[in-house]
Amino acid sequence: MDRREFIKYCARISLMFTGSLLLSDRIAEAFMRIGKGEVNILWLQGQACSGDSVALVYGDSPSVPELIMNIINLRFHPVISVAQGELVMRIIEEELRDRDYILCFEGAVPYKMMGACKIGEFYLTDILKRAISSSVAVVTVGTCSSYGGIPAASRETGAISVVEFMKREGLNKPFIRLPGCPTNSIRVTGTVAYIVATGKLPELDKDHRPKLYYPDIIHNNCQRFQYFSQDKYVVDYNQKHYCLFKMGCKGPITYADCPLRRYNRNTSWCVDSNAPCIGCANPKFPYSPEKGIYTDPKKINPKADIIG
Repeated sequence: MDRREFIKYCARISLMFTGSLLLSDRIAEAFMRIGKGEVNILWLQGQACSGDSVALVYGDSPSVPELIMNIINLRFHPVISVAQGELVMRIIEEELRDRDYILCFEGAVPYKMMGACKIGEFYLTDILKRAISSSVAVVTVGTCSSYGGIPAASRETGAISVVEFMKREGLNKPFIRLPGCPTNSIRVTGTVAYIVATGKLPELDKDHRPKLYYPDIIHNNCQRFQYFSQDKYVVDYNQKHYCLFKMGCKGPITYADCPLRRYNRNTSWCVDSNAPCIGCANPKFPYSPEKGIYTDPKKINPKADIIG
């Protein structure tokens, strides 16, 4: 792209992320720094379904081709990269020696059954410990990486979050949580671009989540909030438009920006599809395995049960 297109592109991203043009210059500076190869990204994966990687592929702010070719120096990604075998191990070893990269990690860490995840002939836990130690910062991509998620709901592998892994191994590195199952691709690309542009972490809440992407509980920004105020609730999925709280919606207890920045190229999110928010960005997700995610609407009393 020429200079004019580049400036417009940076302005568009600034508007999308912040609602203003204030970060246009910094975003442009970040892209130029990345283009010079000053910042590398190493993406590793543990116990995961690759949902966060798939969400990244479906993003368009920027798209994966734009991301890889123009924005980041993605050294390795277990889903996107075509490298295999010894070449992968060589790339990872080079990054661990260079000690100048942002580590993005997807999935939970099998702390008890270490053989559940291996990279080459090495346990994931061994590689991950070195990768964290050598990184500039750690970005936990998705709920499994941030809090343990679905793998941690079972005790079989002793799955834990990357943050818990760092604590147990005595690793002290700056980290950012980007929970969501999957997390929105905008949160990943925006966070990485901000770190590169400013040389520091974005403003975080007490749980180390960027305030830009986790500003408030979903309930307060939901397009159906008015129906909650009017006591109009969906009690059968044939009904449309009304509040989904009685169907088990976890919006009142979950911090995320889903109603503000929709998924899959800003196409939709759970409530747009007449499905309740399952609270996938909540630290307690997936809640009780015995009770399941959804609830019996006849047993819900919104005014008594809501937690805001």
